[in-house]
Amino acid sequence: MKSRIAIPIITLAVIISLVGCATVAKVTGKTSSPLARILVYVGDVPLGESGRDAEGTEINRGGTIIFSAQGRDGNGNPVAITPSWTPTKPAIVEITPAVGSRVTLRGITEGTTDILVEANGVKRTLQLISVR
Repeated sequence: MKSRIAIPIITLAVIISLVGCATVAKVTGKTSSPLARILVYVGDVPLGESGRDAEGTEINRGGTIIFSAQGRDGNGNPVAITPSWTPTKPAIVEITPAVGSRVTLRGITEGTTDILVEANGVKRTLQLISVR
Protein backbone atom coordinates (compact mmCIF):
# COMPACT_ATOMS: atom_id res chain seq x y z
CA MET A 1 0.00 0.00 0.00
CA LYS A 2 2.84 2.41 0.84
CA SER A 3 4.46 1.80 -2.56
CA ARG A 4 1.17 2.64 -4.33
CA ILE A 5 1.23 6.08 -2.69
CA ALA A 6 5.01 6.61 -2.89
CA ILE A 7 5.29 6.16 -6.68
CA PRO A 8 2.75 8.90 -7.58
CA ILE A 9 4.26 11.26 -4.99
CA ILE A 10 7.78 10.71 -6.37
CA THR A 11 6.48 11.17 -9.94
CA LEU A 12 4.74 14.40 -8.95
CA ALA A 13 7.90 15.68 -7.24
CA VAL A 14 9.98 14.94 -10.37
CA ILE A 15 7.45 16.75 -12.62
CA ILE A 16 7.39 19.78 -10.33
CA SER A 17 11.19 19.98 -10.24
CA LEU A 18 11.40 19.74 -14.06
CA VAL A 19 8.81 22.47 -14.54
CA GLY A 20 10.63 24.64 -12.00
CA CYS A 21 13.94 24.20 -13.84
CA ALA A 22 12.35 25.03 -17.18
CA THR A 23 10.89 28.23 -15.75
CA VAL A 24 14.23 29.33 -14.28
CA ALA A 25 16.00 28.67 -17.60
CA LYS A 26 13.44 30.75 -19.47
CA VAL A 27 13.70 33.69 -17.09
CA THR A 28 17.49 33.74 -16.96
CA GLY A 29 18.02 33.00 -20.69
CA LYS A 30 18.90 35.60 -23.31
CA THR A 31 15.77 37.52 -24.30
CA SER A 32 16.70 39.07 -27.64
CA SER A 33 18.87 38.50 -30.68
CA PRO A 34 21.21 41.05 -32.26
CA LEU A 35 19.78 43.84 -34.40
CA ALA A 36 18.53 42.44 -37.71
CA ARG A 37 16.75 45.37 -39.37
CA ILE A 38 15.95 49.05 -38.98
CA LEU A 39 12.46 50.54 -39.25
CA VAL A 40 11.99 54.27 -39.88
CA TYR A 41 8.66 55.99 -39.36
CA VAL A 42 7.26 59.45 -39.96
CA GLY A 43 6.60 61.11 -36.59
CA ASP A 44 7.65 60.29 -33.05
CA VAL A 45 6.67 56.60 -32.90
CA PRO A 46 7.30 54.83 -29.54
CA LEU A 47 9.47 51.71 -29.45
CA GLY A 48 7.46 48.60 -30.33
CA GLU A 49 4.72 50.51 -32.13
CA SER A 50 4.42 51.11 -35.86
CA GLY A 51 3.56 54.06 -38.06
CA ARG A 52 3.82 55.32 -41.63
CA ASP A 53 7.06 54.23 -43.30
CA ALA A 54 9.33 57.18 -44.03
CA GLU A 55 10.42 56.05 -47.50
CA GLY A 56 9.07 58.28 -50.27
CA THR A 57 8.26 61.18 -47.93
CA GLU A 58 7.79 64.65 -49.42
CA ILE A 59 8.44 67.86 -47.51
CA ASN A 60 8.22 71.52 -48.49
CA ARG A 61 11.30 73.68 -48.96
CA GLY A 62 11.86 75.28 -45.55
CA GLY A 63 9.48 72.78 -43.93
CA THR A 64 10.35 70.17 -41.32
CA ILE A 65 9.30 66.63 -40.51
CA ILE A 66 10.23 64.19 -37.74
CA PHE A 67 11.53 60.70 -38.43
CA SER A 68 11.96 58.05 -35.74
CA ALA A 69 13.93 54.83 -35.97
CA GLN A 70 13.78 51.55 -34.10
CA GLY A 71 15.23 48.14 -34.64
CA ARG A 72 13.96 44.60 -34.74
CA ASP A 73 15.95 41.52 -33.80
CA GLY A 74 15.85 38.26 -35.76
CA ASN A 75 12.67 37.25 -33.93
CA GLY A 76 10.88 40.53 -34.70
CA ASN A 77 11.24 41.91 -31.16
CA PRO A 78 11.72 45.70 -30.78
CA VAL A 79 15.28 46.92 -30.17
CA ALA A 80 16.12 50.48 -29.11
CA ILE A 81 18.80 51.96 -31.40
CA THR A 82 20.72 55.21 -31.79
CA PRO A 83 21.46 55.33 -35.52
CA SER A 84 23.42 57.77 -37.62
CA TRP A 85 21.56 59.59 -40.44
CA THR A 86 23.39 60.59 -43.63
CA PRO A 87 21.72 62.16 -46.69
CA THR A 88 23.27 61.27 -50.07
CA LYS A 89 22.72 64.92 -51.11
CA PRO A 90 23.21 67.10 -48.01
CA ALA A 91 22.39 70.27 -49.98
CA ILE A 92 18.74 69.10 -50.21
CA VAL A 93 17.96 68.25 -46.56
CA GLU A 94 19.41 69.06 -43.16
CA ILE A 95 19.12 66.35 -40.47
CA THR A 96 19.38 67.26 -36.78
CA PRO A 97 20.74 65.65 -34.79
CA ALA A 98 22.90 63.52 -37.08
CA VAL A 99 22.78 60.66 -34.54
CA GLY A 100 19.70 59.61 -32.58
CA SER A 101 16.49 57.60 -32.64
CA ARG A 102 14.42 60.73 -33.37
CA VAL A 103 15.53 63.37 -35.90
CA THR A 104 14.14 66.42 -37.66
CA LEU A 105 14.57 66.84 -41.41
CA ARG A 106 14.42 70.33 -42.89
CA GLY A 107 14.00 70.86 -46.61
CA ILE A 108 16.73 73.18 -47.92
CA THR A 109 16.30 73.14 -51.68
CA GLU A 110 14.12 71.34 -54.20
CA GLY A 111 15.27 67.88 -55.21
CA THR A 112 15.39 64.25 -54.18
CA THR A 113 17.82 62.49 -51.87
CA ASP A 114 18.26 59.14 -50.20
CA ILE A 115 19.10 58.85 -46.51
CA LEU A 116 21.38 56.18 -45.07
CA VAL A 117 20.33 55.12 -41.55
CA GLU A 118 22.92 52.95 -39.79
CA ALA A 119 23.12 51.33 -36.34
CA ASN A 120 25.28 48.49 -35.00
CA GLY A 121 26.48 47.55 -38.49
CA VAL A 122 22.92 47.29 -39.90
CA LYS A 123 21.99 49.74 -42.68
CA ARG A 124 18.74 50.96 -44.19
CA THR A 125 18.50 53.34 -47.11
CA LEU A 126 15.41 55.52 -47.28
CA GLN A 127 14.82 56.22 -50.95
CA LEU A 128 13.18 59.18 -52.64
CA ILE A 129 12.96 61.76 -49.88
CA SER A 130 11.70 64.73 -51.89
CA VAL A 131 11.78 68.44 -51.19
CA ARG A 132 9.37 70.52 -53.29
